Amino acid sequence: MPVRVCERCVGISCVTRVPIFRSLDNDQRTELLGLVDRVQLKKGEILLVEGTTLDFLGIVNRGRLKAYTIGNQGKQQILYLFAQGDFFGEHTLFAPLPIHYTLEAQEDTGICKIESKKFQPFLKSHPTLALDMIRELALRLDRLEHNVVSMSSLPAEERLYELLKEFGRDYGTKMEEGTIMKLPMTREEIGNRLGLTRETVSRRFAQLAQEGKIKILPNKRILIKE
Repeated sequence: MPVRVCERCVGISCVTRVPIFRSLDNDQRTELLGLVDRVQLKKGEILLVEGTTLDFLGIVNRGRLKAYTIGNQGKQQILYLFAQGDFFGEHTLFAPLPIHYTLEAQEDTGICKIESKKFQPFLKSHPTLALDMIRELALRLDRLEHNVVSMSSLPAEERLYELLKEFGRDYGTKMEEGTIMKLPMTREEIGNRLGLTRETVSRRFAQLAQEGKIKILPNKRILIKE
């Protein structure tokens, strides 16, 4: 089970590391910090199971969560990866609703929790923050639509390449020759995400490398060439 930490966050780093809170000044961040509780997860621990009613806004302070459903064949279908600064549970700001995916820690992860009933008054008094959240949600929906189009219209190699570029934007480091990153998913998880077998994913990786679009590096790292 997750280890629940009752103490408040020390300092204001918990909120300063979250992009959607950048519009707040130090006094407002300190006020927000007073609403925060924390949960610490070990790698592989489950935070929430699909169908659970969610009544808080969750923010990843460190580490990474994967959000997935279980398909008809019992395989995980990864919908989102939530890394440091990402948030989830925004729909609970309006009404408690069941969550449509399971949340599992991909590595040791710290979560900042703000109960919806506490966050609603704060959000009403800080409209700029509300706009920042709407902007982030719009970007998330745009990515989902892009993924749906890619899944239905692009061949396997291009689907994989588009996903790698998305990973590069989210987790990569810009270098002179391209973007370098450590893959946030295993090849089997990538296959489940794209509707491909693990063997097909491996072949498409090799094909992309042969075409010079990527370079496969040790320790699950990839260089996406410009």
